[in-house]
Amino acid sequence: MKNYQCKKCGTLLQNERTPSSLNCPSGGLHQWNDLGEIGTDAYQCRKCALLVKSKRRPSSFNCTSGGLHQWNKLN
Repeated sequence: MKNYQCKKCGTLLQNERTPSSLNCPSGGLHQWNDLGEIGTDAYQCRKCALLVKSKRRPSSFNCTSGGLHQWNKLN
């Protein structure tokens, strides 16, 4: 299982493969960013405040606040 976030609307989903791109609430299609495998370590982005549980530091690409995520490990 992996964490996926849409770079347009910010929706976070956990799924085995890339979720459907249809019906993004921000219009058109979702643009999913693979943040990495789900795990026990908590990370929060300093820019957009997204909180994810991950095996390792999540991907920094496509922060919804612009540019790159800036992850802080919380535990």
